[in-house]
Amino acid sequence: MSNDGLTPGHDFLQEAARTCFAERYSNPAMYVNKPLSRNLEWVPALRFTLHGHINVFVEPSDDGPYPRLFSMKFAEVSNYPEPIAIYCVCNGTAITTPKGQKDLKRLQAHGFGLVTVDPEGEGHVLFPAIPLVQVIPGAEFKQHLSGLPKNIRQSASEAFEDYRAKPVNGVKTLSELVEGMIKKAGQDSVARGGITSEESEMALADVLDALYAMYPSSRAAIGGARKFVKECRNLTHHWPKNKKNAYKKYSECKYHFLEGLRTIQTFRTAMINDGLTGRLTKL
Repeated sequence: MSNDGLTPGHDFLQEAARTCFAERYSNPAMYVNKPLSRNLEWVPALRFTLHGHINVFVEPSDDGPYPRLFSMKFAEVSNYPEPIAIYCVCNGTAITTPKGQKDLKRLQAHGFGLVTVDPEGEGHVLFPAIPLVQVIPGAEFKQHLSGLPKNIRQSASEAFEDYRAKPVNGVKTLSELVEGMIKKAGQDSVARGGITSEESEMALADVLDALYAMYPSSRAAIGGARKFVKECRNLTHHWPKNKKNAYKKYSECKYHFLEGLRTIQTFRTAMINDGLTGRLTKL
């Protein structure tokens, strides 16, 4: 066993993972105990590329689903200028203990994936890994929901699920939530004798302009909402041309998603302070 608590040469777990991923991803080229770069101090037991731009690392572990190497290398891998997604491979029995269950939840919350291996040597992906540069911990996400009404929390949670699977889709979903709040603010303003009904039915940018003129004390929040919506409408769904561009795209998506959560809070607070509901309407 290595000093990191891993057993990179553990044939049973490693072969189960290799077979599992070969079947799952149509037999991609795999590298055994081969470093990705001399600039990254990690030699994964198994490595392959997914979608042409995600480096996938696979590590067998006899110490349960969350080997301590993962904690030690999280920051280094997250900051490496290419997307890296990491799987742990462990025996299925390792997740049946109270400690195993606790480590399993922590593993998933931190964006790592897990492959469990049954006594027959068959690997099963319990949940997929996502590039660490993309990861927003669940606890951090929940902090951004504090004080929000149920329907906004639910919509934001749906956006977060989209984000974890496909970052661009998640940001787009969150931007639609912000747009729904802007539309509701316009409707509320009309009901309270603020902007006109014609203004509330115009294009989103024009609704924001009308609100900006009507509520001077909320101009910072309204400007922030305008900036967020504009930037997120320009996100492209095209695959990045290379791994460095992919890293940049994932980083930008993470920034935009967190900025969207902050925008929801600041815009809602500003609208409430101006006598509006700060709630959500469907687009």
